Amino acid sequence: MTKQNSKKISLFSLVSIGVGSVIGSGIFSMLCMGVSITDRSIELAMVVAMFFAIIQQMRNIFISSMFAKDGGVYAQQALVLPPDFTGVMAIVYVISNCSFSVLGISVANYLIQLIPALAPYSKLISVGILTLFFLISLKGTSFLAKIQNVLTVCMYAALFLLIIFGFINGDSVAVHDGTPYFANGARSFMMAVALMSFACNGTTSILNVTADAENPKRNIPIAMFVSGAICAVVYALLGHTAAAVLPVSEAASYTLGYVAQQLMPHALYIFFMIGGAIFALLTSLLGGIAGMWAPIWAGANDGWLPKFLAKRNENGVASNVLITMWLIAIVPVICGFSLDTIVSFITAPGAFVNVVAVALSYRLPQKFPEAWENCSLHCSYPVYCILLTISGIASLLIGIFSLQLLDRVGIIGNIVLTIAMFIYAHWRLKSGKVELRSIEGIEE
Repeated sequence: MTKQNSKKISLFSLVSIGVGSVIGSGIFSMLCMGVSITDRSIELAMVVAMFFAIIQQMRNIFISSMFAKDGGVYAQQALVLPPDFTGVMAIVYVISNCSFSVLGISVANYLIQLIPALAPYSKLISVGILTLFFLISLKGTSFLAKIQNVLTVCMYAALFLLIIFGFINGDSVAVHDGTPYFANGARSFMMAVALMSFACNGTTSILNVTADAENPKRNIPIAMFVSGAICAVVYALLGHTAAAVLPVSEAASYTLGYVAQQLMPHALYIFFMIGGAIFALLTSLLGGIAGMWAPIWAGANDGWLPKFLAKRNENGVASNVLITMWLIAIVPVICGFSLDTIVSFITAPGAFVNVVAVALSYRLPQKFPEAWENCSLHCSYPVYCILLTISGIASLLIGIFSLQLLDRVGIIGNIVLTIAMFIYAHWRLKSGKVELRSIEGIEE
């Protein structure tokens, strides 16, 4: 699917990709909601959410240590899932574009905090931001990377400053200092973990560059674990800072910009709002678009999705995929869906399908015995089974507590959506249009 690069991606760069993909949209758009749910326990919830995000990917990490296939996570799913489930995952990648609406809405919220007069135009701003960056992505990854590098440097500097000022000034502005951990109970804590898992899923971007990485069977798993550990530490520090400043009863209505305003001098606060919050959201938007279109293209190339999505433009980008992604992203904005509803609609179906995928992955060592013996993470089969079981439990918990963030209509919608995906995948398979090209050349 991708061209072979003469220069492979190093382990250091893989870790950078993982950290950069994780730290961005979710933490800026969802952290304050997490505080409103579980109070100061949010710093622990962030660590648990990051652990769950990594452990849910255990089967993909094992597959990366066995094969260096192009096609990213989609191709890895196709190796172990029955065809119907592979088709469902192809559809999940399409639906996941709803997550981009979270970015557009969040950028608009931060702009409005800086310029309150823009409040009546929040939807228009959100749609405008999404449209602009999808147009930028049509220029290809080289042009996109130049913009991404500038935004990323500013984001890291702003986050570092906020954490430093949090330790310097946090005690003086704390609104509920002394509140015990888990004051709202274990159920609220797990609901916060489920919500914040959205902010921890970016490490999967590492899996999508397997074919271009140096020594991928070794470096991909290492990069996943290292980047996850780094992000867990940063997120815990940000959670600690936010919990010291935000009033719990009103936390969901605030952003990290408010936290920065309470802790930082005005000039640095402005820098944080632009160079930190807004740039981080835009970085996630660009990185997400660049990473998402390839699995969708692969799904179309295999026949699960309409054939027009498999075409590319002169820059090597699947422009029809990008247009479809843009349309899906702006619908939640126009319809006025809340952020937690959007996140739950994305997280719940994927988590439950992942439970099934984990169950089917127990046979992986038997299905590919030679690759299993030579994989960099080779372990005893009982240990492998234990890790998969933990992974399945984590996915199940995320799915259950994601549904608890929804009302009855939202729960029914999730169930209907999941059933509809299976019906479509089965119909597509029976139509004879499916040919799994993404896993050609791998023999059992």
